[in-house]
Amino acid sequence: MKKAIIGILAGILVIGGSILVFGQKGFDGGKGMHRGPGGPGGPGGPGMMLRGLDLTDEQKAKVKEIFDASRTTVEPIMAQLRENHQKLAALGTSGTFDQAQVEALAAEQGRLTAQMVVEKERSKAQVFALLTDEQRAKAAELRTKFEEKMKERKGFRPGPQGSEF
Repeated sequence: MKKAIIGILAGILVIGGSILVFGQKGFDGGKGMHRGPGGPGGPGGPGMMLRGLDLTDEQKAKVKEIFDASRTTVEPIMAQLRENHQKLAALGTSGTFDQAQVEALAAEQGRLTAQMVVEKERSKAQVFALLTDEQRAKAAELRTKFEEKMKERKGFRPGPQGSEF
């Protein structure tokens, strides 16, 4: 049971991290969390992969509308996720373990995360519906290059690992 809860929480953290990227201030260079390039809140976000696609002004305007609409849906869910995370953190430091409470909060966290994934995929589908076939092909190419780059970076992981932790 503990492994299942830990697995659920690990999945939530991974998805939560990607959600934080999605919830940034926009694809047009907004500063997000003001931490600069390459860090959380830096350049990137949901529109990063659209940069090399030569979108028309009309496409850019529609993409911005889609992201803005999505942000209004995502922000309240993010607030609930943060609140739920704080409740889970408080449970872990109380010195006692209430499995029923942890399971209830973990289930709620899973439900909220699922809502975030649904919203992200909805937005992605709406954006890709705006693209031409050539732009979709280019997006697939960029995605492949990005994934290869991430595989190369997996060898470098700063911070405590394995037995160091």
